[in-house]
Order: sequence, then structure tokens, then C-alpha cells
Amino acid sequence: MGWRRRVLRRKRVLSTFLCAVLLIVFVQGSEAVDIDKRKTLEVLGRAQTRVSIRLQDSDGFTQPADIKVGNMVQWRNLAMIEINHDLKRLTKQLDILYPLKVLKIRAKYHLVGRFMYEAVYNVGPTAFQDVRDRDKENIDNFKQSYDLWEAYLDLSRGPMFFRIGKQNLAWGETDVFRLLDGINPMDNTFGGVFEDIDDRRIPLWMLRGSYNFGRVGPVSTLTVEGFWVPGNLDSRVAPLAPTGTAYAAPQPEAPIPAVTLTPSKTMSNSRWGGRLMGMLFDNYSFTIAHYRSYLDTQTLRLDVGANPLDAELQVSYPDVQVTGASLSFWQEQTDVIVRTELAWFWDEPVFIPDINAPLIPFPFPIPGLPGLPANGSIPKKDVFRWVIGLDKNVWIRPLNKKRTFMVSMQYFGTWYQDYDERMALPAALYPDSNKYTSVKEVESIFTFLMTSDFSGGDIIPQLVVAYDTRGVWMFQPSVNYNFEPFRFMIQYSGIVGNMTGFGVFRDRDQITFILSYLLN
Repeated sequence: MGWRRRVLRRKRVLSTFLCAVLLIVFVQGSEAVDIDKRKTLEVLGRAQTRVSIRLQDSDGFTQPADIKVGNMVQWRNLAMIEINHDLKRLTKQLDILYPLKVLKIRAKYHLVGRFMYEAVYNVGPTAFQDVRDRDKENIDNFKQSYDLWEAYLDLSRGPMFFRIGKQNLAWGETDVFRLLDGINPMDNTFGGVFEDIDDRRIPLWMLRGSYNFGRVGPVSTLTVEGFWVPGNLDSRVAPLAPTGTAYAAPQPEAPIPAVTLTPSKTMSNSRWGGRLMGMLFDNYSFTIAHYRSYLDTQTLRLDVGANPLDAELQVSYPDVQVTGASLSFWQEQTDVIVRTELAWFWDEPVFIPDINAPLIPFPFPIPGLPGLPANGSIPKKDVFRWVIGLDKNVWIRPLNKKRTFMVSMQYFGTWYQDYDERMALPAALYPDSNKYTSVKEVESIFTFLMTSDFSGGDIIPQLVVAYDTRGVWMFQPSVNYNFEPFRFMIQYSGIVGNMTGFGVFRDRDQITFILSYLLN
């Protein structure tokens, strides 16, 4: 049977390669076709392959446990086709769009098709192939997808703008981690914190609209914006990585089964929100916002039902409402861009083991047995989060005589109202699976980003560092080399320190090679 498995594996890899080649050929063919001399139809494409090699042995509760230094943990292949079409001239030719011409409405649409295939579960280390063999249907659905990734229509007339369709909406201004930007869910299943935020954001079917009032007193470009994601149309949340996949959150084997409860497609599960934004005194860019959405972190609750022997751990996604604001400005004396952002999370679910997953002691204590499971509930707290960021271009001439370095520093803070000392992260400590990482009343994270460019912009090095004051460091240096239409990137990602926050991925040190082919 081994030779059959190898033949099937080679066929899968070959079919994936052929799909990518056909996609590139199709895009090149489309790129040469114009419907008019003004080129209102634009077809773009991107093909990318990404390989990550583990630089540290598996530790903690990470699965699979036998991944060693030098093992491949990721071979993700992406192909995307993007179509942008301005309908301005088309409205003059098609009677069906004649009302748009009369009303002087400008219309254009945007489409993105996305193909993704993760090959490590077919051609990677035996441990990952065994993961697929144990859960073939689930892993096969996870490792590949063919999506209409984005699809929206833009309609604008004067100060009014509407975008209808599958799209992303980012309201925050932070790097590395996000704060006010919590509208679209994040896909952390293919790289977690090692991937850029923009690459992880999942588009939603959404109606978005804005109105620009222009200058009102000292405020220029005063704009009101709102969005609505109908729950009966789209109620997606951040996906959970299947057990045993490369970037699944490390968890000990649970003594009871777990079931994931995602929001149902009902109108009551809609996302919505609005914000007011503008430029004050032509220097201070501000935003005031309120929205309803779902957090990327899941909530745990023990459900016993009628029989303790039928107990199950429920993993759910309660909704949360967020009120926040941001203010950014240029400080002339120091030539520094100052960014501030704050948000109040109303009734955010927290994890307190004695409440979420309580145990009833036996009438007579039995050594080694903690007790019988009981129904849990989900405690909630108001949470205040904020960030202060500083951006500045500086000369470091011994390193780069022709270009400045862009340096960005951020401080992320979190404060829990009505703090409870029993609060913890829903991840057991290694090696003591009976204990959890505690949560402090005030949590703090610092980030540092520095980048520049060489050879006329063809070589772009970047350094990202994050530090959790609980004692966790993340380092992510990278170098991007552009030789159009190809782009090559090499990136190291590593985490050291305590097992808290992003520290739960501390055994995932890796080096990543990314090759992209762009069609513009």
C-alpha cells in the first residue's frame, strides 16, 4: 500500500502545480484584453508558495509532538485573480444601467478569486500525514479551499459612498496586533501571530456606507460611516485550527469531549456599527466608533446536562460590543507621528475555571480524583484597552546612506474592571495540566518595528519585536527582495519566555521562504 500512497501523493502535488500554471496563463491572457482604450477593466494576479521549516523541537502540549528541528511544517500555495472594472463608460452603452447615468452615480466592481492548498499534510513529515489519516475528511476540508474571496460593488455620488458585497473593513491604526479593528474575523490557523494582520483578515458579506460633510468649523472631511453584516447571510467567526495541525493552540488532551458552537445564521447575530471621523485643525485625525462583533478568542463552558458522564466542554463565540476612539497627529518639534487608540469592551467573556468549568467534590475525598463535573457559566467583565504608538523616520547612515529607516513603537495596555484573581487564560500550563496561566489586572505589550530599503527599493529588510511584560519575547526579522515580476522573502519567527499570551506558541520557532509571482 505504501507505493500507492506515494503515487497518489505525487498526483496531488502535480495537480496542484498544474492548477497554478493554468491560473497564471489565464491571468496573462486576460491581462491583454481591454474593452476600451481607457482600460477600465483591470485584471491582476498573484501566485505564491510559502515553505516554513521548524527550528525548535515540539514542546509543551503542541501536537504533533514529534516534530523535530529541520521538519517542514508549512507548504502553503496561494493563487489569486483580481478583477477591477469601472462601469463609467459601460453605463453609456447599456440601457439597464441608464438610471446610473441620469443620477450621475459612479459604479465599479471588484472581484477576487482565491485558491489555497496546504501540501504539508500530503507530502510533509510523517507526523502530519498521520494527522490527516486520523481525521481525513476534516483535514482535507481544512487544507484546501476555492473561494470567491472578495466581491463587492462600489456606488458613489458626490459625498455619498456605498460598498455592497464581500469585503474587509479595518477601523484600527495599529501594527502587529489589533485593537479597535475587530470587525472582520481573523484566520490564525495557518500561521497565527507569525503572519501579517492583513493576510489573516477574513472578508464578510457586508453593506457599508459613508457620507462626507466636508469642512464643518475646525473639522475638515467630517465623515459618518456605518456597516451592517446581516447575520442570516454571514455569521462567520475566527476558525479553530483542527487538532494536530501546525498552528493549533497547544492544549492538553481533554478528559471529556469538546464541541464547538458557532453563531447560527439568524438576523439577531448580525454585526453592525458606525463611526464619526475627520481631521481637526488640519493635523489631528480622529475617529469615534461603536460596533457589535465577535471576538477571535473562544469562550469555554462545561455543560453536564442530566448526567455527569455525558459532560462536554462547549467552545462558543459570544458577541461583544465595543466603544472606542482614535487620535493621530504629527508633532512638529520632534517630527514624530503620534497614534493613540482606546476601546471599551462591554461584557467581554472571561475564563474563571471555578465558574466556567466547576467541579463538585465527592462527599468523601478520594485521593487523585478532583470531583464530579457541574454545569458552568460564562462570567463577563468590562475591559478597557488602549495603545500609544510613535512613528518616525530616522537616518542611520552607517547602515543606509541613501534611505531613512522608518521606526515604529507601540504600547498596548489592558485593564479589567471588577478584576477577579481567579481569572486565567483557557490554556493549561506545561507540564502541570491542572494549572492555568493567570491573568493580571493590567496587562502590557510593547512592539517595535523598523524597516528601510536598499537598491532603489528592491531590497527591503524589516525587524519586528514584541515583548509581553509577563516575560515573553517575539522576534521576526525578514528580508524582501523584489525582482519584478517575482518577489522573494525570507523570514525568521521565534518566541521565547513564559507560556502566556502569544507565548503559548513558544515552541514554534521557524524560518519561512516565500516566493511570489505578480501580474500587474
